[in-house]
Amino acid sequence: MTPTFQFFEDVCNELHYSDEAVLPEDTFLSEDMLRDLQDEYEELNPEAVIPKVLHSLEAHFELRGSKLPFQYDLPTRSFSISDKAYVEFVARSSGMRGVPKESKAFELATADRLRQRGVGNLHCVGWPRSKRKDVKSFNAYLQTLGFDEKVALGKDKDGGFDVLWLLPFGAVPHRPIISFQCKNGSYDIEEAYKSNGATEMSLGCHLGLSVDVHMICVVFNDYIEKSMLSKKPYHFAPLGLSDLASHFNPGTTLTIL
Repeated sequence: MTPTFQFFEDVCNELHYSDEAVLPEDTFLSEDMLRDLQDEYEELNPEAVIPKVLHSLEAHFELRGSKLPFQYDLPTRSFSISDKAYVEFVARSSGMRGVPKESKAFELATADRLRQRGVGNLHCVGWPRSKRKDVKSFNAYLQTLGFDEKVALGKDKDGGFDVLWLLPFGAVPHRPIISFQCKNGSYDIEEAYKSNGATEMSLGCHLGLSVDVHMICVVFNDYIEKSMLSKKPYHFAPLGLSDLASHFNPGTTLTIL
């Protein structure tokens, strides 16, 4: 994670406990953190780096149709919360990052953020499950979503599925599906490709649509920046915590050329 997003998480963690906070550099940031930010922005003046950090964060969220979940006053270095639910999501996610036993909690938290961003039906089917734990009943459930009975075989727990989002178009089995794999860790392209093999095979078990029609997304407990990504096309959409922020223009827009 870059120093910029470490700063972002630190602010969110502060606001998680108090809706307002004054965070001057000399008390809020360690010497190492401040130095890392100065190096990232090639800025010699410690007081000039935070405005650059905040401007960079605003641009990052704006590209995603979102806004920072907090407001700030630069002269006083005061911050106030503007999206409590998202700040809590970031604070919770940062606390569970990389902890294996928290992977399910991250999956559920991600699904809840997706629910707030779109319409349609979301299905949390990843392992471990509190319902339909055996393969037979799990496959039976997936059949109601348009799959055959072969998604999970043998020792398979979830067939490479975590969250399935059925879009509100068409009828099963011709209703489009987006598959979300949830990775409770930092961005790791090799890890994503490793798990996507099982996901693609399971999507190939769909009765009405070929695997090419479905979309695969991988959500990391991290922040996806352009510098991290390959210039070659991905066969899945890499997403991070900032991609789950509240949209500042909810609803649907129509552009006519």
